[in-house]
Amino acid sequence: MTQMNTNNLEEFLYKEETYAIIGLCMKVHTALEHGFLEIVYKDALEH
Repeated sequence: MTQMNTNNLEEFLYKEETYAIIGLCMKVHTALEHGFLEIVYKDALEH
C-alpha cells in the first residue's frame, strides 16, 4: 500500500478538499477493512 505524501498535494487544484476526501476514504477503508466490493465502500462513504 502506498501512503500519500501531503507534499504531493501541490499537484491538486483543490488541495484541502482533496486531502479531506482522501482522509474520509481512508477512514471508511480502515473501518471496513479489505475484501468488499467497491460499491460497499461507496455506500459507506455516502452514509
